[in-house]
Amino acid sequence: MSMTISDQQKDRLKDRLARLVPQTSAPSLAKVCGLSSNCPTCKGNKGVLLEAGPSTVKASLCSCVKNCGLCSASCLKPVENSVTPCANPSPRKIIGLINEAHIPSRYLDADLEKFDAFSPTDRSQNMALQNWIRGIEPGKSSGLLLSGPVGMGKSWFLAAVAKKLAFKGISVRYTDFFQLVHELREAYANDLSDKASLRPLQNVDVLIIDELGKGRNSEWELSVADSLISERYNGNKCIIAATNYPLTGSSDDHAKREIDYLRADKVSTNQMNTTTFEPLSQRIGARMFSRLSENCICMPVVGVDRRRR
Repeated sequence: MSMTISDQQKDRLKDRLARLVPQTSAPSLAKVCGLSSNCPTCKGNKGVLLEAGPSTVKASLCSCVKNCGLCSASCLKPVENSVTPCANPSPRKIIGLINEAHIPSRYLDADLEKFDAFSPTDRSQNMALQNWIRGIEPGKSSGLLLSGPVGMGKSWFLAAVAKKLAFKGISVRYTDFFQLVHELREAYANDLSDKASLRPLQNVDVLIIDELGKGRNSEWELSVADSLISERYNGNKCIIAATNYPLTGSSDDHAKREIDYLRADKVSTNQMNTTTFEPLSQRIGARMFSRLSENCICMPVVGVDRRRR
């Protein structure tokens, strides 16, 4: 994308660049873009510095761009009578997308390049996920609905996907289902409309929902969540979600399977109750589950609890 500028603006840009680069070294430095350097600070993130904030990952402009002899942190370069971004998407755009994504700080280092699937022995699962990652295109691609026990790495995977999308210039929002319901309840208590509260989640290209089905799931909570999912469904907007609940099936069967799984690792099962084994289709209701199933690739994940390795 380029922008047409006037001769006066072009001259001002040239003067600015001339002041930043000494005349004795202008012929060589003016052609060096900070993004082309192998910066040890942003570590290959192309001018974007990622740090753990109080609750979410924060992005800022790296020194390799701030000190760039070509654009002086504008991330724009003159081309004839216009200017064009030094990179597409530009570091400044990526920074905005990361900061709006609300990725939990815990997953600062989540990286799809390090992803080895949830079960290293399940090659078909690995291949299906890698193909989905490569082909994702908002508005055209199916979403993803992951289901599996705790500790499989689902949240880590979602955070890594969120970062990957932001670096591709795609707007994304990461939210925990329980936290989402809490925020909506607070907004409702402050006389804010549900529509206004949901707007940031409706407008992004990709919405990521972790811990789907978690919480009390009262009638009001589910109606608001259903409104969110239905509107994105009608707008053909991508949803990526993960849940600890089985997608469908018998609660009794899931209870036996889960208890056997935990006892094999010598984990206590005394705190479990019947809701632990409800399938997601029952937890969130048939309408919401049906729409998610139609627009998402549903994938059970298996493996071992990574937190107890």
